[in-house]
Amino acid sequence: MVKLSGFFILLTLAMVAVASASATAIGTEGACVGDIFALIPKCILYVIGPPGTKTKPSQACCDTWRKVDIPCLCSKVDADVESIIDMEEVVYVADYCKRPLTPGSKCGTYTVPSAGG
Repeated sequence: MVKLSGFFILLTLAMVAVASASATAIGTEGACVGDIFALIPKCILYVIGPPGTKTKPSQACCDTWRKVDIPCLCSKVDADVESIIDMEEVVYVADYCKRPLTPGSKCGTYTVPSAGG
């Protein structure tokens, strides 16, 4: 598991990467940035490595996940974000929280696999 100080470094990097990618956001895009900042503290521990770790997310993470604009969030995922989070774990969290990502859709450069894929 990541040390607490390492966690805060990763959290800060994730926030900066996503916020900088969203600096010009207005209207619904601005709401998307708000979703990012709501989701990170609730779910970050469940989507960072090591790869293959499938940790059941908290109820708070799932409650937040169910409220956010997933397509908008996926549009903000870039190489910096993908270097911090494990997209397979994101898919696991989405499934566990009963709001799965659409198979075949893109989240950054990651293509969501089909069910059972």
